[in-house]
Amino acid sequence: MRQWAFDGEALTQSLWNAPQGSHEAHETAALADLEAGAPYGHLLKAMGALSARGFSGEVLARQARRRWPDSIDIALLALQLGPTSSQDEALDHLRHCVLRQNRRREVLANAYLRAKRPDLAEAALQDIDPESATAAKDIHRRAELALGRGDFNAAQDDIDWLAAQEQTAEVAILTLRLGYLRDGARAVADWLARPQARPAQALAQAYEIAISENDFELAPEALARWAACARINTTALARARTRLAIERGDGKSALSYLERRLDMARPWDWSAIDHMQWLRTGHLLQTEPQRLLDHARKAARLHARHSGLFHLTLNLLETVEDWTSLNFKIAQASATAEHNLILARASLRHGLSAAALRTLAAARRDHPNQAETLRMHLLRAEAFAQAGRIKAARHVLTLAMNLALDEVQRAGCAIQAAEIELTDVNPTQAAAFLRPVGLAFPNRMVVPLTEARIAFQQGDFSAAKAANHRFNLLKTTQIGQAAKPDLRDRVLEDACHASKGYEATLRQDGPVAETIRTVGPDRIAQSPALSAFLILRARAQGALEFKPVVGAQIPRKIAHYWQGAPGPALGRAKAQWARLHPGFKQHIFDETTAADWLIESFGHDLADLFVALDHPALRADLFRAAWILREGGIFTDLDEYPRVPVTTWLEGAKAVLCIERGFGSIANNFIAATPAHELCAQALENICEALDHTDVPYAWWHTGPAQWTRAAFAQYFITGARDIRFLSQTQYSRYVATNLPYPHKRSPDHWR
Repeated sequence: MRQWAFDGEALTQSLWNAPQGSHEAHETAALADLEAGAPYGHLLKAMGALSARGFSGEVLARQARRRWPDSIDIALLALQLGPTSSQDEALDHLRHCVLRQNRRREVLANAYLRAKRPDLAEAALQDIDPESATAAKDIHRRAELALGRGDFNAAQDDIDWLAAQEQTAEVAILTLRLGYLRDGARAVADWLARPQARPAQALAQAYEIAISENDFELAPEALARWAACARINTTALARARTRLAIERGDGKSALSYLERRLDMARPWDWSAIDHMQWLRTGHLLQTEPQRLLDHARKAARLHARHSGLFHLTLNLLETVEDWTSLNFKIAQASATAEHNLILARASLRHGLSAAALRTLAAARRDHPNQAETLRMHLLRAEAFAQAGRIKAARHVLTLAMNLALDEVQRAGCAIQAAEIELTDVNPTQAAAFLRPVGLAFPNRMVVPLTEARIAFQQGDFSAAKAANHRFNLLKTTQIGQAAKPDLRDRVLEDACHASKGYEATLRQDGPVAETIRTVGPDRIAQSPALSAFLILRARAQGALEFKPVVGAQIPRKIAHYWQGAPGPALGRAKAQWARLHPGFKQHIFDETTAADWLIESFGHDLADLFVALDHPALRADLFRAAWILREGGIFTDLDEYPRVPVTTWLEGAKAVLCIERGFGSIANNFIAATPAHELCAQALENICEALDHTDVPYAWWHTGPAQWTRAAFAQYFITGARDIRFLSQTQYSRYVATNLPYPHKRSPDHWR
């Protein structure tokens, strides 16, 4: 057997092991083989390998087309390898090959779609010859495009034609897809509930839909029925089992599946999906981030066109590379709409909403298709919301809603719209957006979570608790065991307990002052949940009065607390707080310096309590309350990233607080106050009392926002303090990007 110059395995190994190597030698080898009379199959594999790696090969493409002028596959690969300047001519040649042979119109349609010519893609699938050898595949693709543009009647016509040709699997897949897009995930559940036998391919589709919905009731059922079918694709089934384990957070099972199926000594032979699953499994198992990043970079070289690997590589860069330098990389627009969406989302993770909007503006000029445009609008709305620009977010969401073509797209818009309305304390409007989503997608975990917050803002705490219980059941189904109680459980349990006997009063949207008189201010002040609810309602009613104090002077100092190794995001945040606030003294404390300061400022009792706490978040909470009481100034977490100076908030104020969007609690990630303010004294007293009454403290509840919320309610509504400036989440977000997803938060050791 003759040895040809082009060696596909040598190409993949060189890309895996030698990132600086040139691809030109491999193209030259393929050209040499072509000139030496290499067979069609060999050249097809060579061109496919070069194209899959994102390489160009203009000369090779031209020569191959000359030798096989009628080959559809060669014409397609020549299009992919050729320069953009010759795209139109290459598309015309592909069209000529397809029409001349009267087959494989779906290949031509897909090529037009990649070239952002949807009208020509639609035209390519018109007038399909039913006698063509590929008529069923071509009509299947036409039905898929009809589903994509929301033309369900046209899709049904093609499904009926395929049914007449006894294309059982294709009909089942398309029927399932049509039901999902037209009626939502409930249609998939109904489809699975019917007792008749289903083709393996259709059950695989049902699994893919269910897992994309994070529906852990339907996904295992579809997977089990798929596995019971005869003549299945065992590799696809194994990947599906691996993904289910990953989505459930079961890294050990996922790794076991991967090790049974993959050759760990030859990762260059893996598919892009295999690499993604290995990387996600490594993250679950807390594999060293640099090792994962090295692997991701190699995999991305092998599969240069794969957007999922591009996304994972960016995520891993965030765990290793300093965010200051990384910001310049993610600000660079990419050549594809998908990559620009990924870059824009990375900018949002970094708190750079303006950079995200610039990336999306560039992407919108590149003729995105309908689905890409819709996703860009949703991401733009998220960027505007992150920047506190609620009106702009609403406007863009309206554009997205008008563009949505199916129930799945409409649900995505509605969920985001409900979130915007909750941020602006409009629970009635949020409920109107969310109601149809709950009917069509009953197992989407975000639905009961959002319903719980809607009911809480409406004062219907029993309904909020019931919705949260539905979420907990879905979460239990996902992870296979009951989830530990978190802040939502504590807030809603407290709200239901504290509101007993006053449920009707709290559900009425009457003046806050009257509600407080009826329920009793002291009763409310003992409850973090009721305190938060009434502060939030007062804000919605415009009843949080602020009276500037002449001569008030919050000290020009900023403090942070960080325990453990500094992550790659820390330096950027620290530098930004200093850069935007010249003249402010900046202090960063760790567990040692904080304990020393507590001994010096408060004595050994408080310092001993600090040292006895077993989690960095608990220590940070206790320390911030003590520091802000004694020193005054600004205390902010380092996952808060300021865009502009916050000094205007300090003017005339003796304290500055932010009302969180979740349940209306007072955030403790940013607090500003004068020394010895009664608010801070009350917060520290609350924290020490809460710690004294528990052996298992929970950061948010015992030392964090819950206790600050009680103190803020008492100071404003009982003591009558009007020197506190309350900021809404929207007002705060206009100045500061909040609660950024730093890498350490992905660890199971994080307090949440």
